Parts: sequence; structure tokens; C-alpha cells
Amino acid sequence: MVARFYVPENLKAGKLSLDGSEFHHMVRVTRHQVGDTVRLFDGTGREADAEITFTSRHAATLQVGNVQAIPELDQPQLILAVALPKSSRAGWLVEKAVELGVSKIVPLKTSRSVVDARESKLDALRGNIVSACKQCGRSRLMTIESTVNWGEFVDSEMQNNISCVAHPGGVPFTDSLVSTLATEAARSQKQSSMKSVIVAIGPEGGFTIDEVSHAATRGARLISLGPRILRVETAGLTAAAVFQSAILAN
Repeated sequence: MVARFYVPENLKAGKLSLDGSEFHHMVRVTRHQVGDTVRLFDGTGREADAEITFTSRHAATLQVGNVQAIPELDQPQLILAVALPKSSRAGWLVEKAVELGVSKIVPLKTSRSVVDARESKLDALRGNIVSACKQCGRSRLMTIESTVNWGEFVDSEMQNNISCVAHPGGVPFTDSLVSTLATEAARSQKQSSMKSVIVAIGPEGGFTIDEVSHAATRGARLISLGPRILRVETAGLTAAAVFQSAILAN
């Protein structure tokens, strides 16, 4: 398998200079040399093979071949709205969400949130996205939005998409339900663009009754992710795995 490296710009054929962390990874960590072929991607769906033609102490020159535009699948996208867990568990959530095809993570501030996801913390989490994309072969970067208050998110994003809230007593989040949600999302494409499917995961103490009621009055479904109490990151990735399985089966 050809090693993949990220180029944070509009990838195009021709000569390209690579420095910084990606150069370090390519030359110092994976020990690529002049004459080797690597795969470059720019995070927007554009990829190309490139040959290393020169290396110095701080940069490498590559000859980029034909650029391929990887088409985006015509299917609903999954957005995870999550009251982020503590420390390394948030990084693990981000990494695995990339692998499972989540399009966006929206950090939530709820009544029982235990983590204040400031921009510095979110920037650190965003750093996990590129490495996960390189590892799993994903062409488009997942995004992490700025933290948003629950009420504001419910009244905007959740009301304008197909939305679910994980809460005890909800309907099971199964392949069958995801297929129904995907059909609803696809119908919206006739009027404008296809809607996304949002799954909201509360903090360790869960959403309050008022928070759940607010979402329900805006049309959100209450869903169950099984009989056990799951950690935030486990719940988010369970929903992502079920969603991907159902979408790929259709």
C-alpha cells in the first residue's frame, strides 16, 4: 500500500515542495527516499501519486502526476453532536469517527457538560483528523465545529436536518431505522440539497428532561443505543458504526 501524505492546498499536477510535519513524517519517520512514489491528498477529495525527486534537511520536492477527483458518495452524511468527554477519550472519539465516515463533529455545551471545549482544545483535536485520514484512506477531512449551546443547536441545525437524540427509552437505533432516516434525507434533495442525519450524544450525566423535550418539540427522534449505559465516545461510535453499516448495505 502506497503511503499517504496531506497537502493543505489545492492539489495540482507538477512540481510541489513539501515541508513541515508532513515532510518530517515522510522522510524522517517512514524513511522515504528520492525515487519513491507516495500518494498525496488535499482533504477536499483530490488525490494524486507523486514521485520524490529531491530532499534536503527541511523539505522535499515531488513531481505530482495526474490529479484524481474522488467523487463524493450520493448519500446522507452523519453529523455527531457530542458533549465531549475528557482528555484522551475525546481524541480517540475523533480518530475513530474519521475512520467510520462521520462528516462533522459538533461539540455541545449542555446543562451537565463536564468539558469546556475551548478553541485551543478543539485545534488539538483537529490535529488528529489528518493522521486518521492518512491511515484509513479517506479523501475528505472531517470537520470539527466550534462549541455551540444545546438550545441554539436544536433551533438551527437539528431543526433543519434529520435529527436523533440518544436517550433511555428511545426506539432502537438499528439498520432499519437508519434506512428510514436516509430515505427521508434523500427526499429533501428534490427541494434543495440532501439533508444530513444528526445524532446527538449527551454528557456523562445525560441530557436533562428539558433538553430532551426541547429537541422533541423540534422534531427530533429519541433513540436507544442498547440496554447498557455507554460512555460518550462509545455511544457516538456505536451510532456511527450502525449508520455506516446500514448505508453501505443499501
